[in-house]
Amino acid sequence: MNKLLGFAETMPSVCQMEMHPGWRNDKMSEACKQNGIHVTAYSPLGSQEGGRDLIHDETVDRIAKKLNKTPGQVLVKWAIQRGTSVIPKSNNPDRIKENIKVFGWELPQEDFQALCNIPDQKRVLHGEQLFVNKNAGPLRSVADVWDHED
Repeated sequence: MNKLLGFAETMPSVCQMEMHPGWRNDKMSEACKQNGIHVTAYSPLGSQEGGRDLIHDETVDRIAKKLNKTPGQVLVKWAIQRGTSVIPKSNNPDRIKENIKVFGWELPQEDFQALCNIPDQKRVLHGEQLFVNKNAGPLRSVADVWDHED
């Protein structure tokens, strides 16, 4: 974030970042908060295609069953309760309908905290396809993008 703020001509108002209980991205979230930048969480369900599959995580599953919700709903709600907007992606119409049913209920504090305490924090998307332009711009490698906190 500091690199971006160092050369940006216009201050960003929103920062989209990977965020889920398996990668809370606390350091970047705090930097955004300190600079008045809203956070939007992408990949809030983790990734079933390599990386952390949170849909089948035992903590997520236990909470979903307890609340009679889907694991996806629990993960999306967790992001919303953190104060972020969230953009879950799905090509499945049924899952898209499920993902919107996250209003009118809250995760109890103990369940929210259990999700916040999931250990082994790892990002599942490394960003080369998203952020890197090897020929031009300030971000020419993944090393230029991340702060290496993972």
